[in-house]
Amino acid sequence: MKLFVINPTNQKVYLNITAPTRGGLAALIDGTRFYLSSHLYNISDVYAEREINNTVAGLVVGGIVGAFGGPIGIIIGGALGGLIGNTSDDNENTKVATFNNSQ
Repeated sequence: MKLFVINPTNQKVYLNITAPTRGGLAALIDGTRFYLSSHLYNISDVYAEREINNTVAGLVVGGIVGAFGGPIGIIIGGALGGLIGNTSDDNENTKVATFNNSQ
């Protein structure tokens, strides 16, 4: 999960910090307001987004590992890798939703 704010020119600026909620972020920065590139932001201006798509990566890695087992290994490895990646994506989506819905 990546945290970001939208700067005055409507571009995303990513933060080099992570927290599970906005309250957690406030605790890490000792307050609810902070400066970034000489602009003042409030923690309510911070949003979270997914970092990567793990389903596709898991499918590819599983398929490559499965290649050592031949065609059946590719199928089984790809399916298992996709399943593991999908679970990771679900966890990432939950974290993003938790942060974005926090106060």
